[in-house]
Amino acid sequence: MYFPWASRQEWAFALWLLQSRLSMAAVDNLLSLEIMKNVPLSFCSAKELRTRAETLPPGPQWLCETLVTEYPTKEPPHLFYCNPLECLQVLLSHPLLKSHISFIPQKIWTCTARVCCIYDEWLSGDHAWNMQVLDSQCFCGLLIMICPTI
Repeated sequence: MYFPWASRQEWAFALWLLQSRLSMAAVDNLLSLEIMKNVPLSFCSAKELRTRAETLPPGPQWLCETLVTEYPTKEPPHLFYCNPLECLQVLLSHPLLKSHISFIPQKIWTCTARVCCIYDEWLSGDHAWNMQVLDSQCFCGLLIMICPTI
């Protein structure tokens, strides 16, 4: 879950080390202290810590555009943003979010008698359900027209 780290505590410690201004020699000295020998870490040197951190997938790249304003300003304003498609790719490929993301329309009922339907998001609505049913019927009809021997 905290790949490439062994636990949440190790991830927090590694994050602190990576964000600190300690040199690689200072990190090696810290990791070689006698008290650190009793702490179960999956890395034992600054080089190994850095190598593990570099295996992590990169996030979306930040872009910057200078805005042209109608009125004079002391400094030109800058707009920082990320490519929305890259952001979606990162979110959709994130292993912790994988079980929470679904693009399959579904019907959620209040009871087994299927009397009352619950609408809590777009994919549980009638429009998404009808699109799925109609598209599959059109596809089957098109398939039968193209290849009548099926």
